Amino acid sequence: MAKPETNVTRSVDLCRLLCRGRGLWLSIGIALLAGLPSAADMGLDPTTVTFGQSACYTGPNSDLGLRYRSGILAAFDLQNERGGVKGKSLELLALDDGYEPGRAAANADRFVAEDDVFAVIGGVGTPTAKRIAPILRTAKVPFIGHVTGADFLRDLRRFPNVVNLRAGYDDETRKLVEHIVKDRGKSRFGVIYQDDAFGRSVLRNYKAVLDEHNLPILAKAVFSRNTHAVHAGLFSLAKADLDAILIVGTYASNSEIINTASALGHDYIMANLSFVLSDELRRRVDAPSDKILVTEVMPDPKESNSRFVQSFHRDMRARYGEPAAADLLSEVTLEGYLLGRFVIGVLERMEDPWTREGFLATALTSGPLAVDDWIVHFAPGTNTGSDYIRLIDLGDGDSDKGGLALEEG
Repeated sequence: MAKPETNVTRSVDLCRLLCRGRGLWLSIGIALLAGLPSAADMGLDPTTVTFGQSACYTGPNSDLGLRYRSGILAAFDLQNERGGVKGKSLELLALDDGYEPGRAAANADRFVAEDDVFAVIGGVGTPTAKRIAPILRTAKVPFIGHVTGADFLRDLRRFPNVVNLRAGYDDETRKLVEHIVKDRGKSRFGVIYQDDAFGRSVLRNYKAVLDEHNLPILAKAVFSRNTHAVHAGLFSLAKADLDAILIVGTYASNSEIINTASALGHDYIMANLSFVLSDELRRRVDAPSDKILVTEVMPDPKESNSRFVQSFHRDMRARYGEPAAADLLSEVTLEGYLLGRFVIGVLERMEDPWTREGFLATALTSGPLAVDDWIVHFAPGTNTGSDYIRLIDLGDGDSDKGGLALEEG
């Protein structure tokens, strides 16, 4: 099987796609901020509302940030063509953090110091969220739609400025373990996880759900973020005679783990969270099979008949053109599109004058918000608007389909 092109090549290609279009300006990574137009306090002026984004646009996991941003921009661009929201156009100030917590914290400090964004939206990853969230909480800046299911962001008392649009990792880990135990009949579990806030958070989730089944974690191993150094961890897991390995990482590391385990002759069930980008994982895995499981928190971005997904296709084509839009379709792009549409919907509901406090109150307490036929709803006293989980495996042999749907709901 041919190896996929390097991540650097794909990142360059994605950047070329995403820099096309009209109506929105971007600052990516270390772009020269001095050349950007000034914004009024809180990212508001009579004609624009500006949102900040810190995400990974470079590095081994750049597809996550680039695709997430592409969905946001598709939603914003269409709304701007319609005249914006109450006469204000939507702009996005996007800074690269490379999926590194220190850089993410520096970006958050910059947003707060300049006070030129209304809210920070669309970040990627638990370790970056761990550094960004306290900074924005202190400054009372809304922090919306970060790609993570980490438990700490779901504590509304601790983080009253956070709004989550995706299900939590506790939901995803439960779905995976229950399927492996009940439907696959397996009981010998090991975990290999990224050695940071992401990995440790999900490890706690896995331990809690396995405890409910009176099952221990028989072996554990760790690897460093943004590296491919996973071999030693796999060798240590091999000593435990496991049925299933629960992997906590990104598509870059998880694919390396899966391919190495296969090359060594192991036949594990390999469980992956939604953070892996299932399409990208499939591209990188040498031998896709029904033993490779992935949870998803969005509907199928290519086959769904929902009006939400149909609108997503239409607006992606409008912004990026037919060939490019097809290349960008993925669950995380759809999640970015949902975030963009959600932000627009909240702004449309708000009364004048717009404030950050008013945005959060409207987002969390004004009732269900319909994005076509996808409903975002926050139960009283919570800040998580969805518990949707879709479980797939990579065993159907059709790379255009992205996996066989096992459970949905």
